[in-house]
Amino acid sequence: MVQPPHVPNGPGLEYIGLSPEQLLQIRAAKTADALWSAEQILRAGSCGALLFWTQYVQTSSLRRLHLAAQSSETLFFMVRPLAAAQDASPAVLRLALRPERDGLTVDIAKRRGPARADPLSIPLQPTPVLFSHHARISRRPLAPVAARGLPATVAA
Repeated sequence: MVQPPHVPNGPGLEYIGLSPEQLLQIRAAKTADALWSAEQILRAGSCGALLFWTQYVQTSSLRRLHLAAQSSETLFFMVRPLAAAQDASPAVLRLALRPERDGLTVDIAKRRGPARADPLSIPLQPTPVLFSHHARISRRPLAPVAARGLPATVAA
């Protein structure tokens, strides 16, 4: 994993058959270092899969990663913000994932073959290891917060 946004959940990984001890995490201070790390992992072919989270990527960097992924047997996933779906990409398959109350909606932004207009709906049930006694929260977007400007005064 390169630049994971959160610490992976150990019990959840074990539940799906992955040992947390077998996962490597790279957190780079600069985007360029993270891109370099991802490219080297793909070129080395030493990992079964690579998950890479990033915000903004230049087209030239996307092309380099695409070429490295094509020549590698490493399964490669790049996770980017939904707004990046509008940007050009050499990727053969691009998916937009959105959480739903009881699952996940997958929009196919780009694929080989004819376009698919209808999104896929994937029902997901929480695994017993991830059950919580807390209520599930709604994933609907929050309303924008109005700017609140109050003058600050300091009493001497």
